Amino acid sequence: MTTMNPMIAFIEHLLYTHDCVIIPHFGGFVLNSQDFKLDDEQVIHPKSKWVAFNERLQSDDGLLATLWAKEKNISQKQAFATVHQFGQTLAEQIKADKQFQFGNIGVFQISKSGRLQFEPNKAINFDLNQYGLTPVSLGTLKKKPVLQESPVEKSAVDLPTFQPEPKRTRQHQFYTYVLLAFFFGGIAAYYLTEPNSRYVNSSFSPLTIRIKKTKPAAPAKLAVVETLKKEPVAAVQEEIEQPETGGGIFLVAGSFKTESKAATCQAELVAKGFENVQIIEKKAGEGHYRVSVGEVADFDAGYAAAARLKAEKKLDIWVYKR
Repeated sequence: MTTMNPMIAFIEHLLYTHDCVIIPHFGGFVLNSQDFKLDDEQVIHPKSKWVAFNERLQSDDGLLATLWAKEKNISQKQAFATVHQFGQTLAEQIKADKQFQFGNIGVFQISKSGRLQFEPNKAINFDLNQYGLTPVSLGTLKKKPVLQESPVEKSAVDLPTFQPEPKRTRQHQFYTYVLLAFFFGGIAAYYLTEPNSRYVNSSFSPLTIRIKKTKPAAPAKLAVVETLKKEPVAAVQEEIEQPETGGGIFLVAGSFKTESKAATCQAELVAKGFENVQIIEKKAGEGHYRVSVGEVADFDAGYAAAARLKAEKKLDIWVYKR
């Protein structure tokens, strides 16, 4: 039985009390929350927090080193050196082994395209407020039996009786003639009235409703608003087909002014089951960070992949040439 690395065990302990733990020069672990849910098996699952990994969070915020120095009763300088060395060693070991079990938090592996990927262990709930809560089954819902009426032969008493049709009175005929006269009089008045293009005439009416036509108001200028499709962050268990890479043409799912919001979007897409999710580094003069779910060789492949993702995953995608 192998012993867990003390630094890995310490990071796992910190994730129960901190929403983000960064390993300098390697990446950061970010907690994502999931509300109560009822699955198809009529089982209620409690609230939970699970871990996502963001490779772009490499700046040292001092949290890990400060708490490590306090835990081991060493100097801040020694703790920072230990943490930095751990990050470098971890990156080298993952590249060498292609797959690495990071304690109980999850598994790191190198994809065929050479990218670092992380699969979290969703069996662990990092929400201490839900400690001890387990899924509860509601049981199968039983349908009430539907009673069918037994056929009963109708007796002669139940048969409908014949009712003679009432005779029309002279008063009914009088009202009928009045309505017909009004109807034909309205049609005649409509055709005898000279039409005027400056006014609007009502149909089937002997009167003319005169309403001066006004010029239509100029349409208001539409403001271009950057939108992002927000969906509840839920774990997607099924695998999706990823587009082929290699043409400098990206499938973009979101655009943000700050890198932190782009990192949040990246974590949500990874949680939904997307692979190869990356944040496109913005060039000089560009104002937004773009989050891509894949790279294709040409625009035709990009449009086809975008249509497939929209139909299967309900995700709006646009094709972006770098």
